[in-house]
Amino acid sequence: MLKEAVLKTIRYFDAQEHCLTLIDVSKYLVRIPNEPRVFSLSEIQNALEKDLAGEVTSKEGFYFLQGREELVKRRLQNHYYASLRLKRVKKYLPFVRHLPFIASVSLGGSEAISNSKKGSDIDLLIITKSNRMWLGRLAITLYTQVLGMRRHGDLVADRFCLNHYISAPKLLDSDHNLYTTIEYISQIPIYGGEVFYEFLKNNLPWFKEYLHQPLFELKQTPPASPTKKFLEKLLANPAGDWLEKIAGKYQLGRIRIQEYIIVEQDELSFHPDSKGQQVLQKARI
Repeated sequence: MLKEAVLKTIRYFDAQEHCLTLIDVSKYLVRIPNEPRVFSLSEIQNALEKDLAGEVTSKEGFYFLQGREELVKRRLQNHYYASLRLKRVKKYLPFVRHLPFIASVSLGGSEAISNSKKGSDIDLLIITKSNRMWLGRLAITLYTQVLGMRRHGDLVADRFCLNHYISAPKLLDSDHNLYTTIEYISQIPIYGGEVFYEFLKNNLPWFKEYLHQPLFELKQTPPASPTKKFLEKLLANPAGDWLEKIAGKYQLGRIRIQEYIIVEQDELSFHPDSKGQQVLQKARI
């Protein structure tokens, strides 16, 4: 059963043109039904190199399906592009500690697993304060727009993609699958590490339906600034409620509802192309 799970894991990432290290295989190992045991790295390595000999090959510390050696070069190239974007992330995103109603910002998508290509954007997961999602969204949209780094229209490469907002605390009740589980587990918190950690713990029960041993840890991030705390306190009243309502009404009027776009009181998700469904269908998982 471990052999089958390891092979499924390799195939899943192969569908994204991505090869894995031994640590990656352990972290993203797909669920093995009715098997509570946590497998060691040596057991997983044994499955890769002995049980799956002839189906899985390794090179330079990466594992991939037989005949897919080109994925190693691709991963190294993509890691280079990801490292360049990470410099932008470290330069600009720590400022969000000053923005009101932003509780957490984390780096996700292909960037988080060093699989972003030349010309890719930078996906962000944004957790806002409870009952202040619209004002929080407005704040970070204005900030990235002023920087000239917000993705919109045909402006995509190396820009921040603000495509997913949730209001803390949030238990996600839809779009549960292997793709979304790995998306959340692989996120890299930039600000609000404690809030993001609580979000992961809240959603851990359904993560376990898709990954065998979903692991994550609390990561320390910069604290909220006095400016942020002052602005939030200033608007913690009926006037702030009114501004939230106005901001929501304005923004809702600009959203075009279509498949794979979620618009709820405590969540906004914009994935009209549904990359997740495409990957799952290609991987046949």
